[in-house]
Formats: sequence, structure tokens, C-alpha cells
Amino acid sequence: MSAIRLLVIDVDGTLIGASGTPTPGVQEAIGLALDHGLTVALCSGRPLASCAPIARALRLPGPHIVFNGALVKALDAPEAVLRRPLPPPAVGDLIDRARAANLCLELYTETTHYVEQDRIESRLHALSIRVTYEITNLDAFRGRSDVIKAQIITADDPARTATRRLAEEFADRLAFSIAIPMAPCEGMECVNVVDRSVSKGAAVRALIAYHGLTPDEVAGVGDAANDLPMFEAVGLRIAMGNADPAVKARADLVCPDVEQDGLAQAINWILGMRR
Repeated sequence: MSAIRLLVIDVDGTLIGASGTPTPGVQEAIGLALDHGLTVALCSGRPLASCAPIARALRLPGPHIVFNGALVKALDAPEAVLRRPLPPPAVGDLIDRARAANLCLELYTETTHYVEQDRIESRLHALSIRVTYEITNLDAFRGRSDVIKAQIITADDPARTATRRLAEEFADRLAFSIAIPMAPCEGMECVNVVDRSVSKGAAVRALIAYHGLTPDEVAGVGDAANDLPMFEAVGLRIAMGNADPAVKARADLVCPDVEQDGLAQAINWILGMRR
């Protein structure tokens, strides 16, 4: 295998555990990786507004993958490496169907996100990702091309069943994938809704091309089902100890749990391979 030059890491359940911030051990390991010339990029379903403070604190200017792959952008760059918003006709249809099913729907632009009702699901999710939202009539987004991602937050079985039906209905236009949020969202699911062409895998390929690398020079670390497309795009796949069984089954290596500084161990493995 080629020496790893780019490390792509998921955020929730990989970089960040119950504390809501990277542990000192993980911060130290990322600093060591940077000192050894490794490029580190975040790869998250979170919005850019949520990932940017984390990236700045870790001295990672980017580009980073956010919105589950719909945007690849450096923190202070005016232009994106990749930007794939939702198709405008689908936005209106999604609003209608989510309302009819009484689902908690959030719409994200590059800078902020919007909800139609101040629901407990959105309140807890906002605390989890440390980003506030605006309350507005979502009809204002019909026909617009600046909705990067939608998200449905499910907190019970009826909502999950209704969301699965939506995923089937929109399968020819939109991609649905489930991410598990951190505290205080225990028991909830964040269902990312993006353009059909979008995935973490497609975004990682764009990032690899941007850096002029080959897949064999890239490692990815993740824990949830929406990280599987990322695994398909990289040469070295590392699953967290707390990862979904399907993610572990696809991984080349399984590191300890996020609460046991598993990412720090993964970075140590990579640096050992480079040596």
C-alpha cells in the first residue's frame, strides 16, 4: 500500500463522542499527524457552520466535506471544490410530503438552517451540533437553488416508518442516509437528504482529485452507515469500535470506541505505517 497522505474523518461518533468536543488525546494525535505532513479533512453530515469551529480549533483549514457530501469547501475559500444543492422541484415536494406526515424537516443553506416549527427534535439537534436555526415558513424555499441539504429528525417509530416511505418515493431524485447524532439526541436519527448524485464517497473522490492523490494514499475513519460510501473511495478503511456492524465488516482495521480515543489509535496506526 502507498503511504497515507490524506486522512478523512467522520465527526459524530468518530472525532467527537459524548463530550461534544475532541478529547485531548485526539487533539494531540491530530496535531502529531499534521506535524508529520498528513493532511486531515473532516467528512460529516453536519453543516459547514457546525464543522468550521471544530476545524479551526484543530488547525485544519480544509477543504472539508460537509452536508453529507453536498459541499466540499475550505473554511475561508470563496469557491467550493464541489457544491451539489437539492434540485429545486424536489424541495417543494419534500416540504409537502413532510408536512403531510408531520415530520421534523430542516432545510440547510450554506450558512444556516431553517425549521417551520420549534420542535423538540430540532432543539436537541441544535444543541448537539452547536448551531442555531431560524423558524420560518418553508414555502419560502420553493424553487430556490440554495438548499444544500434537507434533514428529517426522527424520534419514534412512526416517524421512522414515514421517512422510509419518503425515501422510497423520492428514490429517483434524492438520496436518504441515516446518521446517529451525539448527546442530547439519544434515541434519535438524523436522516440526511441530498441530491441523488451526492454521497460522502463522491465528495471524497472530488477531494482526492483536488489534492492530486490516488485512493491508495487516502485513509477514512467512520462509524455509521453513511460512511460506507466514503470507505468505497479510500485505500485504507478504519471503523470505530462503536461502529455499525456493516461498517466494521467493510473495514480493514477496527480501532477502539470513540470514548476510548479510538481515533487517536487509528492515527497512531497510520503514522506507524508511514514510518
